[in-house]
Amino acid sequence: MVEMSVLLEKMLIFLVLMVIGYALAKKGMLDKNSTRAISSLTINVFMCATIIGSGLGMDRSLSLAELGKLMLAVCAMQLTGYVVAAAVVRVTPGERERAPVFELLMSMGNSMFVALPIVQTLYGATASFYVALSCLPFNVLLYTYGVYRLKSGHGGGGLRVKDMLSTPLCATILSLLILLLHIPVPGAVRSLISAMAGATMPLSMLVIGASLGSVSLLDAFKNGRLYLASAVRLLLIPLVTWALLRLFVSDPELLMTMVIVAACPSAVLVTVLSVQYGRDAVFSAEGTLQNTALSLVTIPLLVWLLGS
Repeated sequence: MVEMSVLLEKMLIFLVLMVIGYALAKKGMLDKNSTRAISSLTINVFMCATIIGSGLGMDRSLSLAELGKLMLAVCAMQLTGYVVAAAVVRVTPGERERAPVFELLMSMGNSMFVALPIVQTLYGATASFYVALSCLPFNVLLYTYGVYRLKSGHGGGGLRVKDMLSTPLCATILSLLILLLHIPVPGAVRSLISAMAGATMPLSMLVIGASLGSVSLLDAFKNGRLYLASAVRLLLIPLVTWALLRLFVSDPELLMTMVIVAACPSAVLVTVLSVQYGRDAVFSAEGTLQNTALSLVTIPLLVWLLGS
């Protein structure tokens, strides 16, 4: 059972770091270029160290059968978000132009920046590895169906397979190979990876706050339609995920890790892609800011309700 005091303390730290990043962006001390540079450094260096370190920190080897079960769980979790979001868009009235952005706000969670540091604190290296595995179906779905939805009627070029091969995904594959092939890693390398991984959480939170610094907090909470997106992203999808996965996942740690990933706020990447494909990026940014703020309450609530 998760110690709620530990989780609440972690969420408070997240809040403070995000507020610092948001304030720095508002003051112009972190502009778009510097935020982009820090984000790139976090994703391509420190987050990869966390992913590889999670595999090295597992206290047991991984068989192909176990890997198959894990992949079934993470794929089911990611697909659930997309299916629920698509269903909600099709049964609720709204502007057709904003529908693809609205759908991706609900289906795309900020798992690597939010879930990874949370589960690392609550459950340790094994659960962190589960989160890392989730980036495999995340990338495939994002750069196939997600891009297709944003491009509908807007052009924007063809699908590029290389976009799926993000650095964290490559780090996940490397971590898998180390586990499956029992590749020895020297102690000095392990220490270096552990030291680098320590920077992931604070930099991730600063990047999230700074990325949302151009959005008005008041405007983000004035748009009533965005509350529906937040409710689906933060409550409905993780609850449906929990109900589905508990039918075949017996490991409570894996189950709650998948619930936390499913409960993450919308990925900032939705706004980036909205700009790229000519969609309403302001609407996307406001939705991301709103549900990121609300997730500081909903994630502990879900862990308390479902994790006991």
